[in-house]
Amino acid sequence: TLQLKDALASLAIKDASKVIGDCSHIYGFNGNGNGGGNVVEGQGQGEGQGDCSFFKDGHELSMLQTITARRVLDYSNLVSKPETPTEEYLLNKASQFHSTHGPILNLLQTIRRQSPSMALAAEFKRASPSKGDIAPHVKVDEQAVTYTQAGACTISVLTEEHYFKGSLADLTSARIATTDYANSKSNSNGNGNSNSNRPAILRKDFCISKYMIAEALAAGADTILLIVAITPKALLAELITYARSLGMEPLVEVHAEVELDVALEAGGKVIGVNNRNLHTFQMDLATTDNTADELTKRGCDFFHRYKEDDNGNGDGDSNGGANAGNENSDSGYALCALSGMSSAGDVDRYRRKGVGMCLIGESLMRAADPKAAIQNLCLNPKDYDKHQFESSSSSCSAYTAGTKIIKVCGITNPDDALVACQNGANLIGVIFVPKSKRCVSFDQAKEVVGAVRSFGERTGRLSVPGNVLDCGDSISPLQGLVRKARAMEEVTRRPLVVGVFQNQDPEYIREAVEQCGLDLVQLHGKEGMQAANVKYCSVPAIRVVDIETNEDGSGSTSDAVEKLLGAITTDPFAILLDTSIKGSKDGGGTGVTFDWGIAEKLQNHGLPVIIAGGLKPSNIKDAVKSVQPWGVDVSSGVEEKPGKKDHNSVKSFVKGAREAAVEASKGF
Repeated sequence: TLQLKDALASLAIKDASKVIGDCSHIYGFNGNGNGGGNVVEGQGQGEGQGDCSFFKDGHELSMLQTITARRVLDYSNLVSKPETPTEEYLLNKASQFHSTHGPILNLLQTIRRQSPSMALAAEFKRASPSKGDIAPHVKVDEQAVTYTQAGACTISVLTEEHYFKGSLADLTSARIATTDYANSKSNSNGNGNSNSNRPAILRKDFCISKYMIAEALAAGADTILLIVAITPKALLAELITYARSLGMEPLVEVHAEVELDVALEAGGKVIGVNNRNLHTFQMDLATTDNTADELTKRGCDFFHRYKEDDNGNGDGDSNGGANAGNENSDSGYALCALSGMSSAGDVDRYRRKGVGMCLIGESLMRAADPKAAIQNLCLNPKDYDKHQFESSSSSCSAYTAGTKIIKVCGITNPDDALVACQNGANLIGVIFVPKSKRCVSFDQAKEVVGAVRSFGERTGRLSVPGNVLDCGDSISPLQGLVRKARAMEEVTRRPLVVGVFQNQDPEYIREAVEQCGLDLVQLHGKEGMQAANVKYCSVPAIRVVDIETNEDGSGSTSDAVEKLLGAITTDPFAILLDTSIKGSKDGGGTGVTFDWGIAEKLQNHGLPVIIAGGLKPSNIKDAVKSVQPWGVDVSSGVEEKPGKKDHNSVKSFVKGAREAAVEASKGF
């Protein structure tokens, strides 16, 4: 730990009289100089400064600081080796690379060139410290071209090896593959300017030296990330100046207001806002909103141009934007949101604040179809307007959009919950039914909720807009459920915890919701549709409908579809179909499949449904391909024993569902 702290301290300015102003924005910095150890070079006792600690006593390095310190040590070791290429060698190599593969793209101009659309930085990230493996086997060249085809103007490539499993080779592969794609497209279209058609390549790393910038340039990067939270002010200004001397416009990342001041004073123009606090890993999308307000207060011209005839402020107001529409101008600023976005609603939220670019990584890396995922972001405001119109339409044509929701139920412990989340489950089910072999206590449920929230980088419930839950009498129950299905797709981009109940008192359900922190509930008994209203459960509720069958899954009644369509109300958040054996008191937990044709018929009437009962890795692909249900729910089908999941089975189930969904969608 002392070695890591010393590594971070070595980045500070060596003038002891200026170190406080240089580093006051750094987490844990000891501005009083009254601690012990971790002495900044030039400030030790031999210099007459006393025992001046860089960090406060007892300070524990955050993950961000730990990773950065390792980078400092890595590169200190690297440049000390005689066989390591010199900075001059790297710059010559970069010149040769540009002669072959085309010149550098300016990031500020690249962002402005996307007007009137939101610029998208699509990220290639195999793993992360908080999420573990995300997509370790995805090929970077193929993914980068896919991103480019879908409209990304920037490709962000993680190059840190230890925690993110990246490399400079990944960056070079992305640059060459996207350049080759742009060349082939330009040749086929008769357009000779292929360089402007390719995306800018961003080295996303913990850059703390000019050597790392030169290294990025030689590998094919157009720009680099500079993180204010880990970079002393003097070093930040030096790195920005050096990058620009090479033709690079860096992306300067901030999180707090004090970091914004440092970034602007150091000369940053493309300001990226990390909505995730990299010291605590907590997410708050309002961080970008607040930064936009602060830039406006400071008179910084950043507002992205979202209309063909405006000056760059989107609303016709006079809050800046004079240069935002001029793609070749180097004046002014660009504001970028760097984390937490995954939906068209997120993009539109930032569009209204004048944000020019969103960086999206994990959700695209996990997406079964990255092109469709990018299309669904509605980067062009006209696409979003169309999306909103379709979402509010009273039409209920057949549901054909395929499987969007995957629920893993019967979770009893945080480890199983985390595995389900890591593999892409949207809903994590915990059962409160006493007769169930998978019944959990409030304490067990709290642990599961804690794990799921930590994975999703949140501290509270994810809320659903009130106008979605309260449909009123203006639309039919079927139209209301269609609207809620779209809302659930948005909100479950981060996994939610569902509490499962069966014929239990509403007061007990509300107590469980409050004490355990449940996001949703699922009613699995004879409570009726009205019991699923949020006013009884305090959170949205999934209503289970039993499909009665014989023990072999046959014998469903012929009028099951008509009965259900006649019974639905606007109270539930979603409908889940599960098997109930004829003659049994309660449904669920049978391990038997019902006639999936019932689900298909309901969806042909426009009702998106989740199916459960007898699903497992061996039949999930058939279920998804043949029925294309809106959602699937598994419990015993992925168990090692009741209450304990088989992690390989969970992975196989979710992967099979996602892959089958992509294949099935090709028919539409």
